[in-house]
Amino acid sequence: MAGARWEQAYRASFPRVYRALIALGARADEAEDALQDAFVKGLSTTSVESVEGWLFVVSMRAWRRRRMRDRLLVPFSALARERTAETDPVARIALFAALRRLPERQAQVLVARYLVGLSQEETARALGITRGTVGATTTQAAGALRRALMTEGDR
Repeated sequence: MAGARWEQAYRASFPRVYRALIALGARADEAEDALQDAFVKGLSTTSVESVEGWLFVVSMRAWRRRRMRDRLLVPFSALARERTAETDPVARIALFAALRRLPERQAQVLVARYLVGLSQEETARALGITRGTVGATTTQAAGALRRALMTEGDR
């Protein structure tokens, strides 16, 4: 779809998709960011049958990826008393040190999912494992990382 046509279709679909994201629990700024990400991705997409449906799915995935990334960092930010790995270099070092102590596959899955932002399917293809393994490994790795960060916070 050409840039001008895409922008016009995006503007027409924005209000409904925005409201849908808000209804799912996104904050206003999160919904806007997710829709903007989807718009940019759409500029390089050649064929979209339903712009509104495509925008909804892509923006919802972008919002969920951000939300999961934030949830992964929440236990550490609570331990660091309002410092986050994004703003505090010490917190960032502790997070990456804990990540390095995870088994290799768990670390690979977490990095692919939350730092690179790949979907489960994309992560599975990239690592040569099944999607179910990605989901199970993500759950195990996130739990292990939380426990490691909590233990480190007790020191």
